[in-house]
Amino acid sequence: MSDSETDPVGVTEEPTGEPTITGSASATSPPQPSTVNPALTGPPYRKTIKIQGQIGEPGQRDKLSFMSLVHQIEGAVKKGYPDSEIVAAVIKAVTPGLQLRSYLEGRDELELKVLRRLLRAHFQERGATELYQELCGMAQGPKESPQTFLLRALALRQKVLFASKECDVKYDKSLVESMFAHSVSTGLLDSDIRGEMRPLLLQDKLLDEELLERMNKIVSRETDRKKKTQTKSHLVAPVEASRAEAVEEKDKKGAGGSLYDEVQSLKAQINEIHPPTPSRDHPDIGVEDVPCARRMEMRRAATTATSVARRATLPEGAVNRKTGKGPS
Repeated sequence: MSDSETDPVGVTEEPTGEPTITGSASATSPPQPSTVNPALTGPPYRKTIKIQGQIGEPGQRDKLSFMSLVHQIEGAVKKGYPDSEIVAAVIKAVTPGLQLRSYLEGRDELELKVLRRLLRAHFQERGATELYQELCGMAQGPKESPQTFLLRALALRQKVLFASKECDVKYDKSLVESMFAHSVSTGLLDSDIRGEMRPLLLQDKLLDEELLERMNKIVSRETDRKKKTQTKSHLVAPVEASRAEAVEEKDKKGAGGSLYDEVQSLKAQINEIHPPTPSRDHPDIGVEDVPCARRMEMRRAATTATSVARRATLPEGAVNRKTGKGPS
C-alpha cells in the first residue's frame, strides 16, 4: 500500500509543477469560492422602526402624549436609525384623516428637528417659562395622596428640563432641582410628612426612586401613628363625656335646689308679714275680718311667689307661653 492510499488528505505534484489537493477537505484547505448572496453579506439585519401607539388630537387619553412620542424618537436616534426613517415612522403613526398627517405627507425633505417643533405645536405644549412657573406654585390637592403629589412634581420637573432644551429660554438644571425641592417641601399638606421630607429633598445625590421609597415609608408610618391616636381618643371620649354630663346634671340640681329654697324662704317671710287668707285650713278667720287693702296685698304676694315657683320648675331655655319670655 502506497502513502497516498494510507493518507486521505494529501498534496501531489502535477506535471505543471503546481500542487493540487486530493482527498477530502480539511481545516487547512484554502477557502472555496462563496455562493452566498452578496446582498446578505452587508451590515447586520435591523428591524424597521415603528412608533408604538397613534398620534391623535391633543388631550385624547387613548392616544400618544407628546412626552411619550419624543421618548420613542430619542430612543430611535440612540439606536442609530437614520433621521429619514424616523420621520417616516412618525408620519405613519399619525391617525389617518388628521390635517397634521396631510400636511406632513406634503412636506418634502422634512428634517427631524423641524418635525419635533411641529409636533410640539400640534400637542399645544407649553414653553419652559410657563412650566417653571407651574412648578413654583405646586401644592398637594385635598384628595391627592403625598405619593401622587410627588410623582406629579417629578414629571413636571422633567417637562421643564426637556422644554428648556428645545426652547429659547434655558433653565439651569440645578435651578430647576432647587425649585422642585422647595415646591415639594412647602406643598405637602401634612406637617409631619413635610418635616421629614425636607432634609431628604435637600440631598443632591438622592435618586428619584430612593425619594419615592422614603416617601412611602414616611406616609405608612404616619398613617399607623394616626390610627393609634384616633383609637385612643375614641376610648377616652365616652369617659370624658359621661363625666361632663354628671357635672352638668349636678350643677342643674344644685341650681334648682337653691332656687327652691329661696322661694320657700320668700313664702315664709310673706306669711310672717301678712297672715294667710281665709280658707278651709283656717275656718276661724273670716273674710270680713281682713281689710280689703290687706287682702289685695296678700294676693299680690301670693301671685309673686307662685310665678317665682313656676319659673324655678321650667327647664333651661324654655319660654313662657303667656309672656313669651324665658326664666330670668
